[in-house]
Amino acid sequence: MRLQLICSLVCAVTLSACAAFPDGGVCQQVHGSAQLQAELLFGRDIQGRGQVTDAERSAFMAEVVTPRFPDGLTTWDTRGQWRDAASGQTIGEDSFVVRIVAPETPDTLERLAQIRSAYTSRFHQDAVGLLVSRLCASF
Repeated sequence: MRLQLICSLVCAVTLSACAAFPDGGVCQQVHGSAQLQAELLFGRDIQGRGQVTDAERSAFMAEVVTPRFPDGLTTWDTRGQWRDAASGQTIGEDSFVVRIVAPETPDTLERLAQIRSAYTSRFHQDAVGLLVSRLCASF
């Protein structure tokens, strides 16, 4: 089922590539290629313990994220909020975002899923947000 979902997502994204860059003109002019842009949204609060420390985050990046995307990524700190389903309260917390630009492949999607799973497990999180979009990238 998971592989089916990943394949369906890749097919949908690939088809949208044709619509976004029908003749490839702009992308070709900048010597780019169609890529996926993924933004992973990580909360830092751990219930009953405090925050994921800078050292813990650095270790997670070095051990989990960078080995899966060694060609490069971008991170930044932010503050997010979400609604707690049980209480209905809006909860704010320090967060960080990791932006990854990578080829549109099932392997890319699987590596993103591995990162999300590792973070939720290691830091007892309910979820790690994932935003995926298509773009033309040139590096």
